[in-house]
Amino acid sequence: MRIVNGSHPIKTIDIHEIFAQYPRTWLLVSKRLQTVGTLGAFITMGMIDISGKKIVLREAVASGRISLAPETLARIKENKIKKGDPRAVAEIAAINAAKETARLIPHCHQIPLSTVDVTFSLEKDSVEATCLVKAKATTGVEMEALVGVSMALAVIWDMVKYLEKDEGGQYPSTRISDIRVIKKTKTPLSSSDPD
Repeated sequence: MRIVNGSHPIKTIDIHEIFAQYPRTWLLVSKRLQTVGTLGAFITMGMIDISGKKIVLREAVASGRISLAPETLARIKENKIKKGDPRAVAEIAAINAAKETARLIPHCHQIPLSTVDVTFSLEKDSVEATCLVKAKATTGVEMEALVGVSMALAVIWDMVKYLEKDEGGQYPSTRISDIRVIKKTKTPLSSSDPD
């Protein structure tokens, strides 16, 4: 059975098929049924069809920050982190992550990216990362920018974690926050633009 929601088809799947393929799903659902009482329809949605959309220049900028101890920030500035400069490694990781977004987020389309540009700013109590992504495409690149900046921040955490841990091996003040899309644009291509 197919249910149409606007131009996007929604496919309903027999719940028993899913439980046969994924037995652990039944465990999760049965636990939820104990508190909710009813199952309702199990609905999955396919990838959005963007074949009818025009190719335009898409751009998105995402940013976020990682809060770090003053000593950690001082060592980053002095290039005294054991694993090397976190910003250099985080830049490469962010570029790779942005290019892999379609593999990580199920409904994202594979987009040939024109550029991924990652910058860092050392603040008083944090490092701010910004990820710019551009592509000539039929869908936006904000998810690529978000994935890129998220990976950049995670890599910085990994590279400085030995400085951030307390006596119990915990991270009392380290945190990643404020990840957001700060800009998203699309610009029509002129007929003279090369492919």
